Amino acid sequence: MTWRGGRVSQAWTRLVLTLAALSVLSCARSASIDPAGLLRNARSDENFRQWLVGVRRELHRKPELMYKEHETSKVIQRELEKLGIPFVAGIGGTGVVATLGNGDGPVVGLRADMDALPIDEDSGVAFRSEHGGRMHACGHDVHVTMLLGAARMLKDLEGSGELGAGTVKFCFQPAEEGGAGAKHIRRHLDGSGVAPKSMFGFHVWPGLKTGVAASRKGTIMASAAFFKCFFKGKGTHGAMPHLGRDPVVAASAAIQALQTLVSRISSPFDSSVVSVTQFKAGEAFNVIPDETMIGGTVRATTEESMRTLIEEATSVLENVGRAYGCEVTVDFMEQEHPITPPVVNSAGGYGVAERVGKAL
Repeated sequence: MTWRGGRVSQAWTRLVLTLAALSVLSCARSASIDPAGLLRNARSDENFRQWLVGVRRELHRKPELMYKEHETSKVIQRELEKLGIPFVAGIGGTGVVATLGNGDGPVVGLRADMDALPIDEDSGVAFRSEHGGRMHACGHDVHVTMLLGAARMLKDLEGSGELGAGTVKFCFQPAEEGGAGAKHIRRHLDGSGVAPKSMFGFHVWPGLKTGVAASRKGTIMASAAFFKCFFKGKGTHGAMPHLGRDPVVAASAAIQALQTLVSRISSPFDSSVVSVTQFKAGEAFNVIPDETMIGGTVRATTEESMRTLIEEATSVLENVGRAYGCEVTVDFMEQEHPITPPVVNSAGGYGVAERVGKAL
């Protein structure tokens, strides 16, 4: 799969500055801080802007897949060292958690993901990916840059005595793209004795105008699971299908049957999705293969709905495949791709973000 996009607008820099300011103000407790003034100062600082651009482009050139973000981790550690912010590295292999504050008052976490996607980039920009089959197509290079920008702004506030009491944990998370890397960050924080009482994170979103931040109370991102299903039949010549058991037809029927899960099994008051995104079969034009594989994703806004969809999807795949004379193996790959829970915003955390956003 190849992503084709136009040239990246410099507007992303303004977005990074805005979100970095949101991050800072979500943590900074001092009443003397003027949100709009803080953002104006950040935007007018050309050295800060150039630094953000440089870090983001460096990360974009060298994307790394989940749990392999070694060079990305080195960049993060390098910049934190320059800022004089202590950190712990190697969390989950490549994750980094940095700490700023005096130990008194509230403890707040800021989080960014680090990994890229297995996609070829054909954007044409000068800083496009240097690694074939890998690209920061989901914006995690921007997320890391935002978090480093927030760290720099908070460090400046600490230096001027404006940060106030409290501690900030900067969490650079590996393996967001299906690897559940957040669990390693959480274990580290829980074992550190200084775990955040709240955590804030942002995700760039092409559908929003530059400078706009969107959120809401309650569930905002769905639970996610991935699956593979193998249909083992009996291969034969394409001109003599009666001599075999066609796994292509079995898989095709199963795909159609899966589409009824959302419309007939899921509650109409929930949001859920079942999408088949992979179909692998034979190579020859005139041979029915022995085996086919389909793969895809299941999304749900509650853990209960996710459990129901997994059970029902497994039943549909197994029973449809057997009806066509095939052996069926369903694998939700929970070791390789652990099922992630939905993201649920607390009313208090959302209230902080809303107040800061309006102040900007």
